[in-house]
Amino acid sequence: MQQSCCLLFRFEMDQYLEIAKSTLKQWLPKNEKELEWWIKFRKPEEILKKHATYLYCEVILYIIGFLTLYHAMQSGGRYRWLWFAAIAHGLTVESVSYFVPDIDNFWHAQSMVMLLGQRLPLHIIFLYPVFIYTAVVAVSHMNLRWWAEPFAVGLTVVLIDIPFDIMGIKLLWWTWHDDDPNIYDRHYYVPWTSYYFHAAFSSSFAFLFLSLPNILCSSGLKFRSSGFFVELLILIATGLFSMPLGILQFIPVYHPLHDSLAIHSEVCVLLLLSVFSFIVWSADRTPLESARQPRSNLFKVNSLVLGVLLHYGFYIYLVLAAKPQEIVSVGYHQTVGACDVPVKVLTPLGHLLKKNKYLCVDHYYEEYFDFSCVKTLPSSNVGWYTICGTPYKNHEEYILVVSAFCAFGLFWFWQLLCRSGNQPRTSKPTPRVKQHWD
Repeated sequence: MQQSCCLLFRFEMDQYLEIAKSTLKQWLPKNEKELEWWIKFRKPEEILKKHATYLYCEVILYIIGFLTLYHAMQSGGRYRWLWFAAIAHGLTVESVSYFVPDIDNFWHAQSMVMLLGQRLPLHIIFLYPVFIYTAVVAVSHMNLRWWAEPFAVGLTVVLIDIPFDIMGIKLLWWTWHDDDPNIYDRHYYVPWTSYYFHAAFSSSFAFLFLSLPNILCSSGLKFRSSGFFVELLILIATGLFSMPLGILQFIPVYHPLHDSLAIHSEVCVLLLLSVFSFIVWSADRTPLESARQPRSNLFKVNSLVLGVLLHYGFYIYLVLAAKPQEIVSVGYHQTVGACDVPVKVLTPLGHLLKKNKYLCVDHYYEEYFDFSCVKTLPSSNVGWYTICGTPYKNHEEYILVVSAFCAFGLFWFWQLLCRSGNQPRTSKPTPRVKQHWD
């Protein structure tokens, strides 16, 4: 009897292993072409020759990404989970964006390591902890009340993003859809909704990551680990649901005003950021005791501070030294085709907007690129082609705007990291035991 049970068990296990093997074979690349869909490499010397600033951006994001990872590992507790939750959130946002037609409206340039059909640069995954981990940890020094902290994170991420967005599009690190109604209104070629996206999605991320421990287990120190399985569940939930929760934030402000009343996106974004600012300001008006630290402890250099200095210093350097007119970007962009092929865009409130399916090379709205460096224009129905950078219309204006936002960002982080409270603990301090000498 015992022997027959063992044979039956082995038979069942062999069946399960065969099913697992066949399933794995279906997903694994069967040839070089399928492997290149998952991951493709590009020589750095090729990028350096044609698109040097993009290579610099890639390297800088890797460096700052590893600085934030080092900070997370050194800090312990939930800081480690925070870093990897930001990675999970980034994978969700980027993957969904490429395969949902209504939001497939941007194309990254080709970096050293490309994923998912050469749509996702590896360094863009590191961007999410660079932005979100840095913001969450810096804001945690303010020790705000729970209802204000996510909004402070949203504002902080926007301050990190602005120089990246302004310089990135001008230097062809990515391109936008030419006339998508959700990204048509621009600020130095940056869609106003990009700032809305960063504020909404990062605040949703912070809300879920910081609130879920109180729902799933007893409340306590917000960065004390609740155990492997609870933290893994929080990581998965935060990674998957920050995006839909962020999309919901577009419904009360952006979609009614922009889609129904034709109000410029700039107004919607400034309204959202103003609401965020008032919430944070009202909470900080009556700070908790731990929200301020003694003046004897004003400045500490750590990997997070180095990352902030490197980030803003890099964009000040770029705006002074980069020459966008010398850039040649080869890769995926909006597919070229007929000039009038409208496609419907359905909004969450049920409005039907429209955009052109193809880029019309004879008449397009984007001024940050042209085709002056190529002999022939790209053919119809082609999505992989070469575009050329264009010079600044007013370089001095770019220097002023980017440098000013970098200065604002540095001042903001100085207030958070140097003039607010200490970084939240991952465990309660061990009480001192009085020693008695006989």
